[in-house]
Amino acid sequence: MIELLKEYQSWYIENKEFFEGLKSHESVLYTRLYPVYDVLYFLYKENKNEDSLDEDIDKIIQVGLEYLHGQLFTCKLYYEKFFNKNFHAFLEYDRVVNYLLFLEDLKYELNEKKIDYDTEGLEDIIDYLESMISEKKEVLDNLNVYIDSRVSNIIQLDHYEFHSIIDIFVEIGDTLGINFDDEEDLVIGEDI
Repeated sequence: MIELLKEYQSWYIENKEFFEGLKSHESVLYTRLYPVYDVLYFLYKENKNEDSLDEDIDKIIQVGLEYLHGQLFTCKLYYEKFFNKNFHAFLEYDRVVNYLLFLEDLKYELNEKKIDYDTEGLEDIIDYLESMISEKKEVLDNLNVYIDSRVSNIIQLDHYEFHSIIDIFVEIGDTLGINFDDEEDLVIGEDI
């Protein structure tokens, strides 16, 4: 088997249970990550018996695997450090963790594209969200409105459109014929 697909297989086995937990509890973190997860699973199934990978497929798997590894590593870090591996307690703050992941993605893209933004303001939002988790503060129902308004003040671009890795993987999935709107297409739980 191709080395990259072996890496994916190991990652899948290591993280399957945690990811299944996110899915079964309809976590916003599952909703966030499943397009990348499904594309990688699809490509693994399609290519596991091949001797080599097409250059584009290789790149997609590399980027997706690195992204999922980082995202789930961060989720598990919060899960273990602040919630003592109590999954239900962690899920009470999944929206907060989701915003932290979003802000890290946004910060990465802004830096990559060399777009000026209020660095201190963005760090303040991240600190606010992290303190919400560490101090177990109440998660307000309108947290999204607060974060969106703060982010729009930080970036101050009228026509800036954030295009995340997740967006890219949705487009890749569409090209591959994966329908992300149909729950039946979701493959978690199958063995590889």
